[in-house]
Amino acid sequence: MSRERRAGIAYISLFRRKSEYYTEEFYIMLSRKVHRIVLLAIDALLVAVAFGVAYQLRFDFHVLPGYKPQFLYLVGFVVALRLVLFGLFHLYKGILRYASIYELRAIIFSVTVGTVIVMLFNLLVEYLARLGPLPLNPSGTHVLRIPWSVVIMEWGLAIILIGGERLSRRMLLTAGQRLPSDALRVLVIGAGDEGEAVVRDMLNNPQRGYRPVVLIDNDRRKIGRRIHNLQVVGDISCLRDAIDRYRIDTVLIALPDASPKKIQEIVVECKKTPVSFKIVPSMHDLIEGRISVSEIRPVEIEDLLGREPVRLELPPDKNYIRGERVMVTGAGGSIGSEICRQVVLYHPQKLLLFGKGENSIYEIATELGFHFQDDTIAVEIGDVRDPEKLEHVFASFRPTIVFHAAAHKHVPLMELNPDESVRNNIIGTYRLARTADKYQVRKFIFTSTDKAVRPTSIMGATKRVGEMVIYGLGKHSGTNFMAVRFGNVLGSRGSVIPLFKRQIQRGGPITVTHPEASRYFMTIPEAVSLVIHTGAIGKKGQLFLLDMGTPVRIADLAATLVTLSGYEPGVDVDIVFTGLRPGEKLSEELLTKGEGVRSTEMGKIFVVESEAVDWETLQRQIALLDECAARNDRAKIVELLKQLVPDFTPAYYKSG
Repeated sequence: MSRERRAGIAYISLFRRKSEYYTEEFYIMLSRKVHRIVLLAIDALLVAVAFGVAYQLRFDFHVLPGYKPQFLYLVGFVVALRLVLFGLFHLYKGILRYASIYELRAIIFSVTVGTVIVMLFNLLVEYLARLGPLPLNPSGTHVLRIPWSVVIMEWGLAIILIGGERLSRRMLLTAGQRLPSDALRVLVIGAGDEGEAVVRDMLNNPQRGYRPVVLIDNDRRKIGRRIHNLQVVGDISCLRDAIDRYRIDTVLIALPDASPKKIQEIVVECKKTPVSFKIVPSMHDLIEGRISVSEIRPVEIEDLLGREPVRLELPPDKNYIRGERVMVTGAGGSIGSEICRQVVLYHPQKLLLFGKGENSIYEIATELGFHFQDDTIAVEIGDVRDPEKLEHVFASFRPTIVFHAAAHKHVPLMELNPDESVRNNIIGTYRLARTADKYQVRKFIFTSTDKAVRPTSIMGATKRVGEMVIYGLGKHSGTNFMAVRFGNVLGSRGSVIPLFKRQIQRGGPITVTHPEASRYFMTIPEAVSLVIHTGAIGKKGQLFLLDMGTPVRIADLAATLVTLSGYEPGVDVDIVFTGLRPGEKLSEELLTKGEGVRSTEMGKIFVVESEAVDWETLQRQIALLDECAARNDRAKIVELLKQLVPDFTPAYYKSG
């Protein structure tokens, strides 16, 4: 095929596509024009009818001769006035199937404005009548003032007819919608605003496969009443009976503002039933407070903390981050990345993401909008154990605040690799802290763990020594060193919840170490807000603790998560107990024997009164630990850790 022929074919193809595009656009535009003209014609007819009926009602269906020509003379003016105002109030731009209270409000406002204009016309006619004879209208009679009763009745009739016409059209459009035969029969817990919005959304979107059947609510004043023709049949105590009576397939909890304790009580009742259940997200998490069925999510374990989540916001007068140069180590980890997210909200001059995992650092940097000529975010791939790298970073970046979140945290793996735990959690912390001291960093916040209390694991013992470094150096430095101790972080990498979810997806079994094993739990935002607030109130060498409520049994979490996933523990998904892993305890503690605690101005944060540290002895022991880690002398490492942490009782040790 010649070049000219190919070019001709390409031109014809392009012309055809453009023709099809413009033809489609023309028909869309024409359809809109015709649709609008039809709506205008219907509204014009209804306004004229309202005006005429008002005259008939005023004169008991025997209009006086002088008023008939007045009606004919003014009906065009009233119709034109109404249509112009309807256009100004955007009544011809809405989608009929979504017509709602907002359209009705616009109709009332526009009709009222038109009626006010007609009243002003009446007053003008009365004023002109006092000045002299009025001009004749085309019918040969004088223009008479419109009777005030006609004005008022026309206002009401116009609202009824225009509003009723739109409502009837919506009813006709939605009358043909039918729920699919296999739609899930839904019971909604909560007859408030959220419950009403969920029911309305399901009714308006039957293709999603939900059929709202009935509601329940603990507010006894609502029992027996109806929402969208669905009855509120009782409170939570009648849940099981309602599920059986109405053949319910699933339960939706529409109480997004309820306390965790209340949610927990409801979930306990739901777990006694044979159906699945989900929770509606919080209203403030959805755009303009509108709930969509597609936004309904399974109940997350965060909803079942058994306590109110700690929500801490740094007051403007305590914003110590604004304008500072902030460095975050371990910035790619669960805690480190959340620290970065929250730090940028307080407007630092510059934020340095430091870590050795290039992929995780890349992910958080990209999320924060990093680019290579960025003036607000910097990235350094490096290891806190590398003194040359630390020297370079501190000399070039000159951080004024350091959040140290880099650590090895996996208990069983650190039992098998005590040398690595020492190098990262102790030597890395020591070298980072000494470098921060050298470069006169203002604040240094170290993240620790409740596993550092009476440790039975290598990881816990090394984090305890890290706390000692912060306490000891804090007493001898111009830098404000402080530490934060918190429990298990829900959703973090290596935590039990992601593991349990993967095991459930595989059909089980879920592996739990011990029936009585319990832990303190926090959410990632809780943990990080504690870390950031520590920097606002902390003083040299202080250790801080969060009020985390009471410990939660791991077996209970596993059973709850199975139930929330729509299965029955022990029937659909088995829970097996594998025994405590190396270094693990049955339960965690928050304070050692020699520690005390006192409250702070922030209520949920407490200061731990730590034991004194011999700084010179600690430095010598750290040097010995560094040597032992270098030659992988595991037995000597355990011995030195026991000397440094007298209440360290190794529960496991595997030699060679």
